[in-house]
Amino acid sequence: MGFRFVSCFYLLFPLFFTSVSSELSSTQKSLMDNLYELLHNQTTVPWSADTDPCSWVGVACTNSSSITKLSLSNFGLSISSFLPLVCGIDSLEALDVSRNFLTSIPDMFLTDCGKVEGLKLLNFSLNRVADGLAGLRSLNLSYNHFNGSIPTNLGKSKSLEELELSHNFFQGPIPEGLADYQNLTVIDLSANSLSGTLPDRLRELPKLEVLVLSANSLTGTIPTSLSSITTLSRFAANQNQFRGLIPSGITKYLKNLDLSYNRLWGSIPDGLLSQPNLQTVDLSYNMLQGSIPENLSSSLIRLRLGSNGLNGSIPSEICGKLQKLVYLELENNSLSGSIPSGLGSCTSLQLLSLAQNNFTGVLPRQLGNLSQLQVLKLQKQPF
Repeated sequence: MGFRFVSCFYLLFPLFFTSVSSELSSTQKSLMDNLYELLHNQTTVPWSADTDPCSWVGVACTNSSSITKLSLSNFGLSISSFLPLVCGIDSLEALDVSRNFLTSIPDMFLTDCGKVEGLKLLNFSLNRVADGLAGLRSLNLSYNHFNGSIPTNLGKSKSLEELELSHNFFQGPIPEGLADYQNLTVIDLSANSLSGTLPDRLRELPKLEVLVLSANSLTGTIPTSLSSITTLSRFAANQNQFRGLIPSGITKYLKNLDLSYNRLWGSIPDGLLSQPNLQTVDLSYNMLQGSIPENLSSSLIRLRLGSNGLNGSIPSEICGKLQKLVYLELENNSLSGSIPSGLGSCTSLQLLSLAQNNFTGVLPRQLGNLSQLQVLKLQKQPF
């Protein structure tokens, strides 16, 4: 079942935990004492303040004196103010608050509990939650074990600004409904198992600044509509299965573009690398052909075009404006001709990779002017 934020939101796990006798640390003991006071003020809890919390009903601890599971199922709870306190249990692996009368989830609960590295299981089923995330602005559940589809029920007020769900096990397509959250500035869905094509409705997000979709199984083409998002400064869709041509206007507003490790073909569009704000571009490990564009942005810091099918020569004046360029990676292509002496004018270069090409002639002595150079790769050349 998918990950949901409504009354039926749950990931199943046993409702009854077996407690292991243990002595809690002073930090967790104090936290559980505070939790007891909060719950005791709204309902009758089957706990005794005079005993070890590890012996309480619904509490399970390890032999190393840490709470791992907490079940408050059917405790008659109606006020959810205790939930952020639970997120302070940094060893927590499972939380069950099912079968209560909770009507809301505090805004910061999921964000705070998302920072608990070992938390794998949440059960909010059979409550009365209708819009528990109203007013939520930032949701970060990265590096967890959530699965199912990407959640879209994130508060009726649609005030969410940052959605970070990377490094989980979410599946299925990117939902069109994300476009309903008009305040979104950051979307990071990287390192999941997402599939399907990019929804065209993403262009409807007028404040989007960062879109990171790396390391999924997304397919189709890169939509040209992304170039209409005037606020978008970073787009990363590397390590997917995108095919086709690179949209010519996609870098119009971008500072950072990463489309590496896909199946993109065709030539590098005119103007793609010349936009004034562009700082980093990674198009490596695709099937691109043609020559390297001569018109490059003076703001470029890193340019990676390696492991494609590029041919022709390196533009003789490639470093005419590239005084900020630190990394230039052109390895494993079919580039030919001589290595231009103009590379010696890229005075900020720290890494220059020209390996596995078809260059001929002699090495230009001007490369000796690269006082910042730390790595130079020239192996597997005809000369």
